[in-house]
Amino acid sequence: MTATLDPLFAPRSVAVYGASASDPAKLGNTLLANVAGGIADLRCIHPTASAIDGVPAQPSLTKAVDLALVSVPARGAEQAVRDAVGAGARVVVVLSSGFGEAGPDGLAAQERIAALVREHGARLVGPNCMGVVSHLGDDRWLNGSYFWAVPKTPGHVSFVSQSGAFGGMFLSEVRRRGLGFTRFVSLGNSPDVDVTQALGWLADDPETQVIGVFSEGLRDGRDFVDVARSITPHKPIVVLKGGRSTAGARAASGHTGSLAGTARAYEAGFTRAGVVPVATSDEFFDVLSAFAVPRLRRHGRRVAVITVSGGPGVLAADAAEAAGLELVPLSDQRQSAIRAFAPDFAATANPVDLTPQCPPGNFHGAISEVYTDESLDGVVVINCGLDIPEFGEAVAAAHTATGKPTTAFLLDTPRVQAAVSHAGIPCFGSPEAAVRGFAAGVKP
Repeated sequence: MTATLDPLFAPRSVAVYGASASDPAKLGNTLLANVAGGIADLRCIHPTASAIDGVPAQPSLTKAVDLALVSVPARGAEQAVRDAVGAGARVVVVLSSGFGEAGPDGLAAQERIAALVREHGARLVGPNCMGVVSHLGDDRWLNGSYFWAVPKTPGHVSFVSQSGAFGGMFLSEVRRRGLGFTRFVSLGNSPDVDVTQALGWLADDPETQVIGVFSEGLRDGRDFVDVARSITPHKPIVVLKGGRSTAGARAASGHTGSLAGTARAYEAGFTRAGVVPVATSDEFFDVLSAFAVPRLRRHGRRVAVITVSGGPGVLAADAAEAAGLELVPLSDQRQSAIRAFAPDFAATANPVDLTPQCPPGNFHGAISEVYTDESLDGVVVINCGLDIPEFGEAVAAAHTATGKPTTAFLLDTPRVQAAVSHAGIPCFGSPEAAVRGFAAGVKP
């Protein structure tokens, strides 16, 4: 399983089917341009053109390639696949739609393509997908997808999605959050390579440390559980399952032809597999952002909330209790040490509200006292509008010195956020999200 997907994520040669010689707006041209930016050995297959967008073209594939990308209408895809595997392509990605999701005729065509690929000992990704994006090392990337503006910040998060559009959401969030990633693949209808097989390859990929999955339905739930359970002790897997409701299951069937199954069965399977299930897209991206930080993957549940913003700090405390975290009251001795730096009216028990009136020069001492408390496993930081650099510098220094897991919600505080982010602390869009990011990594 593992070796056969190497040509998908790390190809040395690529062939593209479906670029137009007359209409540069075609998706096949977008695909060709994307690949041309990262792969030196690139072949364009076109029945009549000698070159498309500066890439030499030929009527058929005459030499084996690692990866063939097919972006032709469904009626012509079967012949393109036949040409590719006949010449020795090791993996074929069919991005075109109009197959199993489109009814009996499309399903029959999909089955013929899958059988053709199997007959030649190759692998099939798709059809009805958005392609693959993979970091090839240094500043080299494979963009074998329809996404023309892929963020190229290397990291250790990989994402497997049955939905192409949700893959677009992933890449957008990667850009917005400054989150590095290494692999993305859109699987579509998955008659051959499915979520479980993609996980099997990522399990052995040294660049992948965290895996996100968007699934509408699994072909073999037991196989998924077995493979995921072998991975989760070493690499967290975050799963967003679509099609949990009756209406959602019906939509999934029409989208990728998936059989969504019952929500209860999936919940039981996810528990056995040790994956982290999430209910919403916001939660999915929050948890991935947290797990991108190694310190936030396995830690205890005893947390302190440090804030200068009373109300949002209270919301963080409420969210922490709801998430099963423990806001351990600080000892009288520790509270006295904090009061030496904070105003008399500051709250010091936990949450620790230092208030906006805390002298900037005292933030370091007060925050250090919280971080060095041995009863705490980590810290959630909340700051709304108090853009005093000393606050951010104090949090960054204490986090660095103690190594304690930290998440933050920072609003309208660019100087604070710069210091905190530089220290590798992830920032979230709400107090509740910051707590959720911390809670996701609590050891069972």
